[in-house]
Amino acid sequence: MLLKLLGRPFRSVFTKLLLVMMAVGFLLYMVIGGLYWHVVGETRMEVYRENALKYTSYLLEELGSPPDLKVAQQITQETGLGIRFISQSSGWSTNAAIPNLEDLRHWSWKREPNVQFARKGGQMVVLRETDDGSLLFIAVQDEASIWSWLLVLLVSIALIILAAFSTIRWILRPLRDLARGVRALSAGDLEHRVPEYRTDELGRLTRAFNHMSGRIQSMLTARERLLLDVSHELRSPLTRMKVAMEFLPQDATRSMIRNDVEEMEQMITEILESARLQSQYGRLNKQSFNLTEVLQALVQEYSTRPPGVRLAHVPEDSMLYADREQVQTVMRNLITNALKYSSEDTAPVEISVESHPLQTTIHVRDFGQGIAKEDQEFIFEPFYRTDASRNKNTGGYGLGLSLCKNIVEAHDGSIAVNSIVNTGTIFTLNFPHHPEDPPPPTVKSNRMPENMS
Repeated sequence: MLLKLLGRPFRSVFTKLLLVMMAVGFLLYMVIGGLYWHVVGETRMEVYRENALKYTSYLLEELGSPPDLKVAQQITQETGLGIRFISQSSGWSTNAAIPNLEDLRHWSWKREPNVQFARKGGQMVVLRETDDGSLLFIAVQDEASIWSWLLVLLVSIALIILAAFSTIRWILRPLRDLARGVRALSAGDLEHRVPEYRTDELGRLTRAFNHMSGRIQSMLTARERLLLDVSHELRSPLTRMKVAMEFLPQDATRSMIRNDVEEMEQMITEILESARLQSQYGRLNKQSFNLTEVLQALVQEYSTRPPGVRLAHVPEDSMLYADREQVQTVMRNLITNALKYSSEDTAPVEISVESHPLQTTIHVRDFGQGIAKEDQEFIFEPFYRTDASRNKNTGGYGLGLSLCKNIVEAHDGSIAVNSIVNTGTIFTLNFPHHPEDPPPPTVKSNRMPENMS
């Protein structure tokens, strides 16, 4: 878990680019700093040593022989240069922070006649040998000043990183817009377009995405328009066929033709009803009704169809604010499918209702052949059927579940499926309550789980 949390930032393109910029900056600093140190730094140090030798020679004359502590203290006060005097008989220093020779033993020393130079980091020490003893000259650093400069450095680095991160986010902003566009497109929002405000490669990618979205929308709209036009035009010949059938003799041929015509009429009705629900002009006749009464009537309607339908757990009065006829259509389709894919020796199809404060949940469960996992994602798509052979004995054209989904979503609800092959299937429907209706008491079913066990 900890490794996942630590690795999460590195899944971001922004973080990766920021780390690349920091790594490039560090490498440039190392290369330029190394070249400067070896090419320019050594030359400057030679000049510094020559000047330090001349300056300390001047200070030796001013300090006198033997060196005068008061004069040394005055020099330290005026220049900030610390002085330590070391001899066999005595010794003193102008500042307690001045290190002794033992502390300077690990420094890098350069020895010349009567003088030694030591350097560590950016600090240099000059050691002059005289007849009276040794004089150590060192620039005394103010600790408070060091911490102030360190704080300035850290704040500057933080501001630079923040500016770099903001710049990267601005540069890659079209990627975030494209990600939102892909999610919207995958959710079915074909009207979504990504803002176009750049002329670089990402801007060209954005325009290509919008062009692709427009083409997809045009093709799907044309396909749906063609399907609706054909379905609408088929109503007239179907009506003529139904009239002509009345003049046929009562025999098996007439019965077969009537079944085919009714099947085609049902398919056309489902196509046109789905289109009506998806249209902005489609209207639902919502009203409060007793869902329990509707379900009891449906159980009675399918009582002669094996293996049968029963109410597993339904409250005596379960009020629902919805389009009664559309809810009946959904339940009929689900019950018909459940019976169709169940055998006579399986348990009856079960219907259960759960009333929650914000929604009513309906479960329709069968114990039939089930739906393969790879098919569950697509069963609500129009014309999709798990039976690829489209055997007439199984009936339907893959429109029933698509119509159920459109009806439920038109009520701002949701429909889901959970199925295991050779075990059974559960369809779960959620219908939101009307905002003005009082919340019903919470009733949960112990007989109808949401997940297959």
